[in-house]
Amino acid sequence: MHIRKTIFQTLTNHFLWIGLAVLVVVSGVLYVTFNSWIMPTFTRYGEAIVVPGVINTDTDEAMALLQEAGLRSETVVLRKPNLPRNVVIDQNPRPQALVKPGRRIYLTVNAGDTTTVLVPNVESFPIREARSRVTIHGLVIKEVLPDSIPSPHANTITRQYPAAGSSVPSGSEVTLWFGTGLGDRLVSVPNITSLTVSEAREKLLSLRLRSVVVGAGTEPVEFMKVVYQGTEAGTSVREGYEVRLHLTSENASLNDINN
Repeated sequence: MHIRKTIFQTLTNHFLWIGLAVLVVVSGVLYVTFNSWIMPTFTRYGEAIVVPGVINTDTDEAMALLQEAGLRSETVVLRKPNLPRNVVIDQNPRPQALVKPGRRIYLTVNAGDTTTVLVPNVESFPIREARSRVTIHGLVIKEVLPDSIPSPHANTITRQYPAAGSSVPSGSEVTLWFGTGLGDRLVSVPNITSLTVSEAREKLLSLRLRSVVVGAGTEPVEFMKVVYQGTEAGTSVREGYEVRLHLTSENASLNDINN
């Protein structure tokens, strides 16, 4: 009987019901606040960004596009020699996927073949042999063009770019120029003694004449002085004629003197 009375008094206690009502109201307010404001703020529920497609785009440009879209990026490097360097070749998530703002997008970037090779010297070689030497070194022939300046050695390489000895990435392109024989016009050989090799070459080329250095050894010759020229100044020769540049008088041959 006493227990029943206690239960009845408890159930009829208006303070209890008021407390329960307050608890329900507070819980409801907290739920609505958490679900409608706090959770969306942290999870960004309901917000979505379309991932832009950046495949085949330059790496820097791709990262800038993702940043403008409100996304982050991270790169993964691969080496694919047959594809352009520093270009995005894959991305995850894929283009047009819906993701939350700030999502990290993984970009696979091609670093290419970073192996470097030395450009071989193919000047004075026949065209066919020059081509072979260039390709053997892992380089690609871009063009083989007739040289604008005549040469006494037809169908041999007179110039190349990049220069011999240059360090370039494997697979780089090389342009070659070949001689087409002597020209028809006569020019007068200038006096080039006492000039540096570089100055002498420049002066001869301005007249469409060529030169070959004698007695060079293994040292750089550009700033060495020409002490004797194989063809006397004032001699009339055809364009493309080759003048010998001697760096020491002992190198002058009898044949040069007779010329």
